[in-house]
Amino acid sequence: MLNLIKADLYRVFKGKSIYIALIILLSLISISCFTMSPGHIGIAATKDTSDVIYDEELNQKLSDTNSIIETRRLVKEYGSYPIDKLQLGANINLYYFFIIIVAVVLVNDLSNSTAKNTLSSAISRKKYYASKLITCLLLGTGLILMNNYVGYFLNLIMNGTNFSSGILEITKLTILQLPILYGIISLLVCLGFCFKKSANFNSITIPLIILVQLTIMGIATLFHLDANHLLSYELQYILTNLVTNQTTTYLVKTTLLGLIYFIGFTAIGYTVFKKAEIK
Repeated sequence: MLNLIKADLYRVFKGKSIYIALIILLSLISISCFTMSPGHIGIAATKDTSDVIYDEELNQKLSDTNSIIETRRLVKEYGSYPIDKLQLGANINLYYFFIIIVAVVLVNDLSNSTAKNTLSSAISRKKYYASKLITCLLLGTGLILMNNYVGYFLNLIMNGTNFSSGILEITKLTILQLPILYGIISLLVCLGFCFKKSANFNSITIPLIILVQLTIMGIATLFHLDANHLLSYELQYILTNLVTNQTTTYLVKTTLLGLIYFIGFTAIGYTVFKKAEIK
């Protein structure tokens, strides 16, 4: 199994996809630091506005300008808030980079019949599944750490200490987010084994986050439920709230949810893979 992991890592870093993904990620981090405002794909999540110190004068001046340079000058002169924490609150963006990792490590093998050749040797399906999951977790962890710490240091260099929360705080928040991020990776690995073909995998995973959010909001509207309460345990909202709403109860619930995701989707994915015909 170790040799399979090494082979997958070699293949990933030998190809171009991972470097294209890293360039895009670094570009997004740079844009976020320069504009002093993190962005994410999906429905806007709640954030703790007490972390953002704006006064009426600044708000008026910001509304009167369309220049990013002028916006930076105004915010740096009047504002003070932890941009690096807000960036971590937008870590749902990493979901789309995890898709690339799972596609390169797993789905390409299943699509191109490489998996059949591997399984015809001494590798069991259990070891094959474990090796793919571990490889995706290793690469995902590297991506998370690079995203969080490059974002922290770049923000510190570009915007100064008034807009930084400190490296210890970033480390703590990174650890708090890991269970749910690992749950997301296990979900994608499960979907990779379930759908196998690249086209099927991409068509399911790429719109999944937004579709889930729209479904939750639709159910809330239809049955007159509290949308914010339902969304508080949706993936994007969890990652945001772990930065802004660190109550012990919420931390325990989201950590358990991440563990349930990891165990549950791993069990489902392996069960499907164990019974599937590999062509």
